[in-house]
Amino acid sequence: MTTFKVRKPKDTVRLMVREQYKEMANSAASLKGAPDTPAEGWVRTIRKALDMSGAQLAERMNLSRNRISILERREVDGQITINQLKELADKLGCEFTYALVPKKNVNLTLEERAEKLAKTHLSTNSQNMFLEAQVISPKKEKFLVNELKQDLLKAGGRVLWKNEKGMVDS
Repeated sequence: MTTFKVRKPKDTVRLMVREQYKEMANSAASLKGAPDTPAEGWVRTIRKALDMSGAQLAERMNLSRNRISILERREVDGQITINQLKELADKLGCEFTYALVPKKNVNLTLEERAEKLAKTHLSTNSQNMFLEAQVISPKKEKFLVNELKQDLLKAGGRVLWKNEKGMVDS
């Protein structure tokens, strides 16, 4: 007789939500190839492309010309806020876009992390077994790493992002 493990509804919902987040993150990959930020920054570049003076942009934003100059420099230095960029984009007739684009598929990142943790865990256990004069063959070690990796992936969540001391690891 075959037995089936039935998930709790709460676990099923959590799994579905996690999958939706993965899809959203992976969909950002289509944004790769976005243009590099111009040396003067986007605000000054667009303003100049529109042939708009700093004073004219300042008037549209109810700010001083000096404040616009400061904001343009802050953009280049990476010190401008997202809200400031949104407002500047609006006054320049632009759409503001912001995204974090994963370097690789999120599922691959999770698999690599799970494998790293599995190998670390197995390495620690192997050292203890070596001290007890027990040895694991490479074939069994590979099997155990894969099994532990699959367990970690099924567990999901924050388990994958804790280091040996239980702290969040990068």
